[in-house]
Amino acid sequence: MSEQVLKQLQGVVTEAMEERRGLVVYSRLEPFEIDRMARRVERETIEKIRGLLPESTDDQRVAGLRNRLRRMQEELEQLEGLAEIRDQSRHLQTDEIVWQAFEDIAWMLGIE
Repeated sequence: MSEQVLKQLQGVVTEAMEERRGLVVYSRLEPFEIDRMARRVERETIEKIRGLLPESTDDQRVAGLRNRLRRMQEELEQLEGLAEIRDQSRHLQTDEIVWQAFEDIAWMLGIE
């Protein structure tokens, strides 16, 4: 992966993490509202990352990021296919899948 693309990806994730941390500053917000806003930031960031990843490359870091995004999508599709789950549970599990993918991507890019 070119160092320029790596720096772009790291910048996008770093900005998202800072934005997510900044939500806590709004102490007047309810915890569920902070969580909802954090998941929105994570989803938007994941979409930005998808757009920044080169279409083809031999770089293992890109392949790893693509695989993680693919696994996230597969998990979401599998969850969507479950008929016996309540909507609230489905929503919570969707949020968990997105959050975990975001955290994994941050780790893969060396951001803590």
